[in-house]
Amino acid sequence: MLSRILSARFANGFRIDSPIELKRFRAFAAEDPGEEISLPDHELIRHIEACGMTFEGKVYVVSAQTEDRIKRMANEYFESGARAIFYDEFYAKNENWLFGASVISADMLVRILHKLFFCELSFSFTQHYFGCTDESLSSLLEKEILRVWGDDLLLTYGQLAERLKYIPIERIKSALGQNGDFIWCSKGTYSHVSRIDITAEERETIREAAGRKFGVRDFFVIADLPFKEIAERCHELSISAIHDAVFLICLSDKYDRRGKVVTRKGHAFDALSIMKYYCRAIDKCSLDELLSYAKALTGEERRWIPMEAGGAVLVRIDKDAYVADKYVCFDPDAIDEAINRFVKGEYLPLKSFTTFGSFPDCGQKWNLFLLESYCRRFSKKFRFDTVTVNSRNAGAVIRKSCDLTYDLIMSHAVACAKIPLENLAVGNFLSESGYTGRKSTAGKIGEIIDNVKFLREFAKSL
Repeated sequence: MLSRILSARFANGFRIDSPIELKRFRAFAAEDPGEEISLPDHELIRHIEACGMTFEGKVYVVSAQTEDRIKRMANEYFESGARAIFYDEFYAKNENWLFGASVISADMLVRILHKLFFCELSFSFTQHYFGCTDESLSSLLEKEILRVWGDDLLLTYGQLAERLKYIPIERIKSALGQNGDFIWCSKGTYSHVSRIDITAEERETIREAAGRKFGVRDFFVIADLPFKEIAERCHELSISAIHDAVFLICLSDKYDRRGKVVTRKGHAFDALSIMKYYCRAIDKCSLDELLSYAKALTGEERRWIPMEAGGAVLVRIDKDAYVADKYVCFDPDAIDEAINRFVKGEYLPLKSFTTFGSFPDCGQKWNLFLLESYCRRFSKKFRFDTVTVNSRNAGAVIRKSCDLTYDLIMSHAVACAKIPLENLAVGNFLSESGYTGRKSTAGKIGEIIDNVKFLREFAKSL
């Protein structure tokens, strides 16, 4: 009788600490069977608790039929070969009928599953899933994905989620992204190394080609390997996926890879040296092309590496373009003489060069970027220095006879300017004068202020 009242009148649960709920229960009991319940409150509550499951302060009646259905569905899923059920996903996929059967949440479902499968020695329970496994989550997910992969070369997140009914799609995405044997092909689409056919002969050819590359230098670009036939045979794969497959299957035992670059195992990855090698092999390029190549190389957006390499090997002829040396014809003596007319002391900010009428023709139009390139690599009497490579024309042209560091040059400039030694004032002066590209370099400005104080005290003592 108590169970019947709970099921019929308290489908959303009976709150056991509520006197009002208890009065309602007594009223329903008197109304339905026609008899009042004479038990004291504490005994009645004890009997009500025995009729169902207490969850978050409420008693719910989950029928034997509901429990049988849950157990049957789980067993059928495992019998199909599955190794795990994630609680949240099972509840989400069956919420309509579970909620109507008084299983109000995934947490409550977990309690029921523990009850139903507690005596099953082959089952183990974790915080997020239960099943026929005691292995690590990463290993479990890999095996589950491969179990349903079939003969397909490529599968999407959605296709795998359909086949793995009770594994959340976010778990599938994480497993594909973190396990190196799954090969990214395009947005949301992956292959697996075991599904890509590379013959023994092709593997040997690729390994031999890699060995010859290392006879020339300490790295090579994976795109330079002979894999045309593999790409034609696996035409569904993107070129990046082909690169991944070739490396994993043919080279990963002896070599390391970072982006497009392959190095010997344990060999230090020097992105700057590789970028310089790339710059030596080209005639012209844009800044965006350098940045894109560097990102593909390192997998990161680090502007200073491609800009440093471009400045060390190529000639920057404007903000967006670099060319090889052969496209510029510098006359160092004449150009140094023109620079000398501007630089009266030991140094001068690059931005102070406001006209190039006295500069001799060099095959390219003179501007601050070209002047910086000239001073970096070609001048006999001048050098260029800055806090960091940049596209703001921040830095200074310095006589080679001056051995001051750039920090001391900035400190000397601040001391000569006789400005207040405050962070804001010093930062504004250095930025507006062209020594730095940004006003906010707090740590550097603090050092400069300390240097200026020393210089001024030293000047007073003379």
